[in-house]
Amino acid sequence: MNATAIHPPMLKLKSQIEACLQWGESSIWNNYDFEKLSEQIVEKTGVSLSVSTLKRIFGKVSYKSEPSMTTLNALAQFLDYEDWRDFLVKNTENTDEASPSKVIAIPPVSTPTLPSQKPSFWNRQRWALLALVVVSLSIFSFYFLSSKPKYNPDDFSFSSKTILTEGLPNSVIFDFDASNANPQDSIFISQSWDVRRKVWVNKNHKHHSSIYYYPGYFRAKLMIGKEIIKEHDIQIKTDGWLGVVEADWGVEPLYFKQSDIVKTPVVEVNKELLGKYNVPLHPTAPKVRLFNQKDIKGIMTDNFTFETELKSGPPEGSNACQKITVLLQAKNDIMIIPLTSVGCVGDISLAAFGYYVESKKADLSGFGCTPSDWTKLRIECKQGLMKLFVNNKVAYTAKIENAPTDIVGVQYRFNGTGAVRNTWLEGKEEKIIF
Repeated sequence: MNATAIHPPMLKLKSQIEACLQWGESSIWNNYDFEKLSEQIVEKTGVSLSVSTLKRIFGKVSYKSEPSMTTLNALAQFLDYEDWRDFLVKNTENTDEASPSKVIAIPPVSTPTLPSQKPSFWNRQRWALLALVVVSLSIFSFYFLSSKPKYNPDDFSFSSKTILTEGLPNSVIFDFDASNANPQDSIFISQSWDVRRKVWVNKNHKHHSSIYYYPGYFRAKLMIGKEIIKEHDIQIKTDGWLGVVEADWGVEPLYFKQSDIVKTPVVEVNKELLGKYNVPLHPTAPKVRLFNQKDIKGIMTDNFTFETELKSGPPEGSNACQKITVLLQAKNDIMIIPLTSVGCVGDISLAAFGYYVESKKADLSGFGCTPSDWTKLRIECKQGLMKLFVNNKVAYTAKIENAPTDIVGVQYRFNGTGAVRNTWLEGKEEKIIF
């Protein structure tokens, strides 16, 4: 298909995307423009369209096959339509000016003879064609818009298995049966709570594989369009401490060897280690993460004590605020505690198992410290009432709002280098030494 062969709906779709982006006509776009468009479509719809696919859609590359329904749905959703059908229904106005076969009517020459019957015959043909178009659109709209199906989850199946018991990266094999979905509906699998990061799967297939690059507790979902049909939990565990340099979503991060980071009693990613792996600290500090994700049971989010000591690298370059984030991972819940230099407490937030507050609306100055020095963080929670201590001083109190669930791991996020020591978690009957 080339630019001259694009059907009127596709021309209209293309022109609306051009108007939305305001990058000029697509005929002058280069490869970088199509890469940017691909990224924006993923960010907005969760569907990844390759640069080559987009070039074919916009007539930059010739091809014979028609675009898939998944491609058309994603492009329509990028323009804020519900899907491709919604785009067609809302763009059914006359497109004769885009058609090369437009007929220009020439008035008949007046003669003394009897009027010919030919004009009335052609008028009847035109009226009949118009009536056919109206009836077809009515049937189309009734079938696709007024009869939106409500699926029964019992008609579908969705399960998974992890390849490794623990350790990263780890592949997950999803087994599913979505054969009862309507042919015009798109099927997706979302690996976690973030349904924007869903992937399209063929409704007639039975398996799909994904790689998890980070540990955690995830709720995977089988979706039809935007509707969640089935979901279940997946836990990706570490083999003790794991250190990584974060990468973009879907890209494999840099994994450190455990022997590189665990120097009893300290777990550390220092400047020398980053140099060993050719990771620069300037001009932008790398995002370093430390994880310890276990199969812990019985230490609940409404009754626990957690204590750790940590420190950040020096305040240089893009790490002037030395922000550190400590996360307690629970089953489908999370606690996110900020620590930062005293001068940067004006732009932080705290999330605590359903409770959320940010510094723009509350005093979070208690989380200010000197991150270059060892800082002690302690959390005491009894019957849902939580006290957070920074260097033995109460930094904040909160009442958690979500139903209690098991805590299963801890995570630290540093800008650049960082270190952790003396980390433990205790419940009513058990104490875990990390």
